[in-house]
Amino acid sequence: MIWIVVLIFLGLFFGRLKFSMWIAWILVLLLLWFANHILLSADPIWRMVGICGVLLAGMKGLVYRAWGGHLSWRRYLVFCLGWFGMDPATFAKTRRNLVWKEDVAWGCVLMVTGTLGAWLVWEMEWRQILVMFLPISLGFHFGALRVLKGGLRAAGFPVRTLFPNLLKARGVADFWSRRWNVGYSQMMQRLVGRPIEGLLGREAGTMAVFVGSGLLHELAITLPVEAGYGLPTAFFSVHGLLVVLEGRWGRPLGKIPALLLVAVPLGVLFPPEFQTQVIARCLRIFDFIGPVL
Repeated sequence: MIWIVVLIFLGLFFGRLKFSMWIAWILVLLLLWFANHILLSADPIWRMVGICGVLLAGMKGLVYRAWGGHLSWRRYLVFCLGWFGMDPATFAKTRRNLVWKEDVAWGCVLMVTGTLGAWLVWEMEWRQILVMFLPISLGFHFGALRVLKGGLRAAGFPVRTLFPNLLKARGVADFWSRRWNVGYSQMMQRLVGRPIEGLLGREAGTMAVFVGSGLLHELAITLPVEAGYGLPTAFFSVHGLLVVLEGRWGRPLGKIPALLLVAVPLGVLFPPEFQTQVIARCLRIFDFIGPVL
C-alpha cells in the first residue's frame, strides 16, 4: 500500500517539477520491483492487487507528466484515485448539466446482470476462461465503471465511457483503439506509440504499443502467479501485427473476425495458472453471498 501512496504523490511531482520522462520511468520501475519483492511470499491474488495498484498509480503519474501536469492536487487525486481513465485534461475544468443518469441506470443493470451471471458460472462449475470472464467483465467493465462515470459526470467532470459498445467494432484496430478500455489505449499512445512513431515510423509505433501492452500484462497476470511468462506478450504482439496488416490492406477485418480473434485465444492472455489461482478463486466469493442471491 505504501508504494501506491508514494507513486501517487510522485506522479503529482512528475508534472510540477518537470522530471525527465526517463527519470519518471525509472522511478516507476524501481517501485514496481520493490513491490514485487515485498509481495513474493503473498497469495497470488494479493500479489496481483498490489502489483496492479502500483502499476496503475505509476502509469497515472507518467501520463500526467506527459500531458504537462497542471492540475490542482485535489483534481489530481480525483484523476488518480477516482477514475480508471488516463486523460488528465478531463479533470482540468468542471462543467454543468452533464448527462449522467442514464449511465448510472444502465451501469446498475449491467452490474446486477454480471453478478448474477458470475454466480451462475460458479454454481454450475463452468471453468472455461471465456465463460468465467464474460460475466465478470460485464459487471465490472461495463457496469461498475459506467456507474462511476455517471457519478463523476454528476460532479461536473466530462469523463467518457471507457468500454463503448464492442458490437460496433469494425476490426482489430477499431476494437483496441475505440472499443476496449479507451483510457488504456490513450495511455499507450501517449507514452509509447507517439514517441516511437516519431523515431521509427507509424508501424513501429503500433507494434511498440502492443508489445508494451504485452509486457504490462505480464506484470499484472503472469508475475503474480509466476507462470505463463511470454503468453500475454505473444497475444498482444499477434494483435499488433493484425493491426499493421489492416493498415496496409486499407480496410478492417470486420466485426466477427475481430471479436473471435480476441475471444478465442483468451487462454493465451490468461494462462491456466492465472485462471485457477486468481479468476476461479475470486469466484469463491459466491460461497458467502450465494445464499443471498
